[in-house]
Amino acid sequence: MSGMILKQGKIMFKKSLAAVAVLGAFAGATMASQVTMYGVVDTGLQYKYTDIADGKVSTDDEVHKFALEQGLNASNRFGIKGVEELGNGLKVGFTLENGFKADDGSFKTEKTLFDREASLSVYSDFGTLTMGRMGAVGSGAGTYDLVYLFGDAFDGGDNGVLGFVTSSRADNMVTYQTPKFAGVQGTFQYSFNQKGQEGNKSSLNNQVFAAAATGEFGALNVVGAYEYTNRAAADRIAVRKDAQTFYLGGNFDCGFAKTFAMAQYFEGASAAAGFDINDEFETTGVHPEHAKGLKGYGFHVGTQVPVMAGTLTAGVYYVDAKIKDYYDVGDVKDVDVAYIGGAARYVYPLSKRTAVYVGGGVAQSTVDNWNNNGSDYKKFLAQAYTGLTHRF
Repeated sequence: MSGMILKQGKIMFKKSLAAVAVLGAFAGATMASQVTMYGVVDTGLQYKYTDIADGKVSTDDEVHKFALEQGLNASNRFGIKGVEELGNGLKVGFTLENGFKADDGSFKTEKTLFDREASLSVYSDFGTLTMGRMGAVGSGAGTYDLVYLFGDAFDGGDNGVLGFVTSSRADNMVTYQTPKFAGVQGTFQYSFNQKGQEGNKSSLNNQVFAAAATGEFGALNVVGAYEYTNRAAADRIAVRKDAQTFYLGGNFDCGFAKTFAMAQYFEGASAAAGFDINDEFETTGVHPEHAKGLKGYGFHVGTQVPVMAGTLTAGVYYVDAKIKDYYDVGDVKDVDVAYIGGAARYVYPLSKRTAVYVGGGVAQSTVDNWNNNGSDYKKFLAQAYTGLTHRF
C-alpha cells in the first residue's frame, strides 16, 4: 500500500514539474514579446431608402429597407498583435486582423481569415518596414490609414455617403515608413499584386504604388498622397486606363471643434461619385472597350464637435467627374457624373469601451445622358441609423 502511495506521489511530482516548466516557458515568452488580443463589435438598426432612375421604367428601382445591420459606427473586427524587443532599438511585430459580420457571424470576406490585415513589421531607428496584406494610404483602413484619417471627419465616409475615390487593402504589399523629422513623416508602398498570388508576368498583376507625406504640427495635421495602379490585363475589361489619384487634406483642432478639409484629383478610376463602372457594366452586360474610367475631382469639409460628453461628426462631399471615352461615335464621347452628399453622427460613450450612436445622411449621384438616350441616371440615398459599439 505504501509503495502505491509512493508511486502516485512520484507521478504527481513529475506532473507538477511539467506544469512549472510550461508556465515558466510561457512567462518567458510573454516577457520577450507582448501579444494583445483586441476587437470591435458593432451592431445597430438602420433605415435606408434608395431610388434609382435611369429613364427606363423596366430598370427603375425604389427600395425601403429597415434591418439589423453591423459596422455602422465602427467596422467589426477581431485581431491579434504583438511585438518583440530584439535589442539595440530593433523590434519585430505582427498584426493579424479579421473582419466579421456581427449580425450573422460570418466572415466579412469569404474564404479569407485575416482579410483586414496580415502583416509582419521590423521597427528600427531608420523607420519601419512592413510586409504582407494591409491597407493602402488612401484606403481608410488599417495600420497605414493616413489620407482619410487626416483629411476626412468620418475617416472614410459614413455608410455609403462618401463619393470619393478610395483605394483598398492589398496583398503582397511592402511598406516603408520613415522616422518622424520635426513632425514630418513619409510612407511608401508597393504591391506586387493587389489580390492573390503574383502571376508569372507583370500583365497578370494589379501592381500598386503609393506614397504619402504627413505633418503633425500641434493642432494642425496635414497629408499629401499619390496612388497609382497598373492594371492587369483581366482588369481592363471595363476600364482601359491605369488608375491614379492625388490627395491633399488635413485637420485643425481649435479647441471647441476639429475642422477637416480634403481634396482629390483622379483618373482611370473604376468607382467614384457613387457610381461603380464594374458593377453597372456587369449588370447591363455592356463593356465598351474604349472607356478609360472616371476622371475628375472631389472636395470634402467636415467637423468633429464635443457635445454633452459625446462627439458630433458632420461632413459634406462633392464630386465632379466624367466617364472618359464612354461613347466611340459622335462629337461627345464623355459622360458627366456628379455627386453631392452629407452626413451627421453623434456618438455618446457609456464607458471607456462602449458607446451608443445615432446618425443619418443623404446623397445623390447623377450620370448625364445615360445609355445615350438623353435620359439621366440618378441614384438617391437617404439613411438613418442607431446602434451600440463595444471595443475590447
